[in-house]
Amino acid sequence: MEEEKEKIWAWRMPSGKIYKVVTKPEDGTIKVYNPDGKLVRSEEKMSEDGVCLIEKIFLETVAAMVGAKEKEKETEDNLVTATYIR
Repeated sequence: MEEEKEKIWAWRMPSGKIYKVVTKPEDGTIKVYNPDGKLVRSEEKMSEDGVCLIEKIFLETVAAMVGAKEKEKETEDNLVTATYIR
């Protein structure tokens, strides 16, 4: 089985601020960083299935995976997200 790597998500808040969410299912970790890069939430020792479920249900609904290959038009929001995460 191929080793699962960390995934980086851009989570736009209602205020317009973009938080960075880093998930790593194989380690059972989810970390959330504020726009300043400060760690504001860390969940560890979760099951791999638990992290995958959060990615599937929550993050795919409210966030965008950075670097994901999607067939969508470039919008200003996408550019802001890509610029922030780099």
